[in-house]
Amino acid sequence: MQWFAIMMCLYAGVASARTEEDQQTSSSTSIIGISDGLLEHCFYRQSSECPDVKITQCSCKKIVLTHNNPEDNAVFCCNLNVQNFESELSCAGSYKFDKLTNEILSLYRRYIDHKSGNVSIIIGFPSNISYIHIRNATLDIFNVSEIRWRRLKSLAITDGKINRVKGQFRMMTPTVCLNLSNNALIEVENNSLTRLAQLTTLDLSYNNLTHLPALNTMNGRTNTLWCHDIYQYINKTGEKQINFNHENETVCSASKTWHWFNTTEQVPLKQVRYLSLLQTECPKGDTWQCQCNFRRLDIVEGKPPTLAVNVDCSGIQITELPEKLPRNTIALNVSYNNITALDDLSTNPCYEDIREFYADYNNISSINKLEGSKFLDNYALLSLRYNKIKSLPTYILSPNTHDKSFISSRLVKLGGNELHCDCNTAKYLKVWLQTRILDSDEVLCENVKEKVVDLEPSKMCVYPGDWTDYIYYIIATEVSYDYWIFKTLGYLPWPANKMPKLPCDWLCET
Repeated sequence: MQWFAIMMCLYAGVASARTEEDQQTSSSTSIIGISDGLLEHCFYRQSSECPDVKITQCSCKKIVLTHNNPEDNAVFCCNLNVQNFESELSCAGSYKFDKLTNEILSLYRRYIDHKSGNVSIIIGFPSNISYIHIRNATLDIFNVSEIRWRRLKSLAITDGKINRVKGQFRMMTPTVCLNLSNNALIEVENNSLTRLAQLTTLDLSYNNLTHLPALNTMNGRTNTLWCHDIYQYINKTGEKQINFNHENETVCSASKTWHWFNTTEQVPLKQVRYLSLLQTECPKGDTWQCQCNFRRLDIVEGKPPTLAVNVDCSGIQITELPEKLPRNTIALNVSYNNITALDDLSTNPCYEDIREFYADYNNISSINKLEGSKFLDNYALLSLRYNKIKSLPTYILSPNTHDKSFISSRLVKLGGNELHCDCNTAKYLKVWLQTRILDSDEVLCENVKEKVVDLEPSKMCVYPGDWTDYIYYIIATEVSYDYWIFKTLGYLPWPANKMPKLPCDWLCET
């Protein structure tokens, strides 16, 4: 099985050069990779090894890598451009032409280019050249379809200025390693690399690419690639499996056009990798399965961007909250189930990041378990519509009544619940519901066929003690009347006269 080693270091910001560590690593391991039969790094040479043109009269030189294998020879070139590209490659010990021949070829090439639209004389490499590194090449277009690249096992064109890669490598090209790093590339044609069936390492680091080309297998490393391009390759297996070097430092650009993003941010690769692993962490049981997806990109100052997860467990007939949730779950929907308790919101560490909780149409009878929970400190929305809540301790949902920002940022829905209503409900809870609950006009009373917001304190606040006051008033009025009759007429009214005498009646006798 041929593993495809990816070198995708998507550093944020524009990098102007490869790091010294990368250069030394590539240089020191290139020959080892060749001798082992699998290139871990492309053939690469330092700028200090560039040919001395004053001595060699050529910007390229031939390098014998191993004496045991005469076909493992390499060519190393520096400072090529569109004018000398052909002639300098030809003087690397592969094809040697005298000065006059080179000038004739150059003139003829320019004539053909002018007359027939960029038709060039292409000088190929002999079969004993398998590895090429070209440093500091200045080209507008690098054409990979030229026959000169047909036999190469390793091709590196680095540390230069190349705008575009066009054309398509020829069929059966044995290239195992392709390094196009640090060239300020802005485009690689989509099908340029699709015929490189043996490709195991692709280095596209430190360029200005925004899209990856189509690949049978992929290995890349840039600083501006979009995350959606990375995502389509990130979880392939078998012969198309990809590995990332510098994964902890790797980021990609997430734009507003990709799913949940509403801005352009540099997202850590491990977050993008988590996309493909999300469903394995999504809650499930023997007879039910929740649905998990990414909600948005959470950006907290001083921390790397985090992909926030939404978990939907609605309508799957569960009787309790899921025991485990994916990392960074901020929204959970368990509506239309048979859940009776909210204990996990208070005690389960997996629920610590929950900001939105939906549990409509369940059998929840109390919110008392939420008191003092971390959820109440952080929540943005709590929806418990159409449950069996009978009492509503307002202090639980309003722990900080003096913080207006806290109140305005917390949304609560309790419509459809039937509370046990009394005088306090009419006097106090009614007002609280109207100021704090979004659907307060849908909260009902179980013992009075009215909405809570329609309750009148004058009707709900009648106690037995109030009738006692009326009785005392009637008695006092009757006694006063009897006394007035007695003093003015000399006798008691008939009802008072028939009452049994009391020890105090002597006060009224004459």
